[in-house]
Amino acid sequence: MEIQFQNALSDYKSFYRLHYTNELRKRIAVAFVFPLVIGYSFAGQSFDWTRFISTAILAEVLYIGFFYFTPYLISVYRINKAILKDPRYLERKRLWISDEGISFETATRNETMRWESLVSAESNGEYVSLTLADKRFYLIPVKAFPSESDLINFLGVAQSEIIKVRGSMKLPNDATKQRPPYILGISCIIPLIGAFIGILFVVLGITKYKDKWFTMIGVLGIVFTIVLYVFLVPGIWNTKDMDRQKAELAQSSLNSLVKEIEFYKLQHGKYPQKLELLDSYEIYDPLMTEKNKNSTFNYFVEGDKYNLFSSGIDRIANTKDDLYPEVTVTDSSKIGLIRRNE
Repeated sequence: MEIQFQNALSDYKSFYRLHYTNELRKRIAVAFVFPLVIGYSFAGQSFDWTRFISTAILAEVLYIGFFYFTPYLISVYRINKAILKDPRYLERKRLWISDEGISFETATRNETMRWESLVSAESNGEYVSLTLADKRFYLIPVKAFPSESDLINFLGVAQSEIIKVRGSMKLPNDATKQRPPYILGISCIIPLIGAFIGILFVVLGITKYKDKWFTMIGVLGIVFTIVLYVFLVPGIWNTKDMDRQKAELAQSSLNSLVKEIEFYKLQHGKYPQKLELLDSYEIYDPLMTEKNKNSTFNYFVEGDKYNLFSSGIDRIANTKDDLYPEVTVTDSSKIGLIRRNE
């Protein structure tokens, strides 16, 4: 059997696209679950759907970028570099199977890939790839074969001979060991997301690459995120402490707000119907300012009196932990605030 073909750079790019698309499909379950887990972790206790969806989409983009676009671009870069170094990659070739192996001929050289040097012969539907023990590979377009039966016969003979020599078509350890993408370690410094990328590095370093340095990069990414949030955002680990601080701020704002409400009455002869009329940031309850939304204190006008309070740490109005203004007035008739016991 003899075939003739000539590859272009676009053939190598197409081969890599198919290869990494297939690799991504093998991880389809993880690609689906991983963004959901990340999105859920960011959604918060009250579950913010906007934050969940946006974070899940970002996690999915990072995942696809890590397992598809990055390795694809690295592979295209390497093949470009190889072609510049050896233009014979793009030469027209005549190829045939002999007793010694697979031989090919170009305008500048003749070469035989002996069965002992070949480790695999596989097809992805568009291309046949012949991989050598030194990790070089030769690409043959499927369309170069006269018929599908010729393609099947070629693969059958090649695979049979490789198995006869090696016992299997699996690459030996030194040939299969891929160089870990150390450069991607920089993504481990992304706040919070870096911790999840670090976990991914650890898993891949142990299971796939078996590389201690790649694993160590993942560990450092996890540690970096923990240290960052412990020292820069200590309250994230102690919600009770955060609530206590917000409650103190809310109490201070309530006390100041009474003065502003009373001053408004002096100016306008009546109490404001809503706190927004005061044009003051004191009207917002620190305990209720979550999800980038500001909520005012509870405020109700009842005739010539008014009720003012915070919903407290439980964020529910009219419960035991509600906060009320703490003001000292010798003559209570001077202000319209309805006291807690009234």
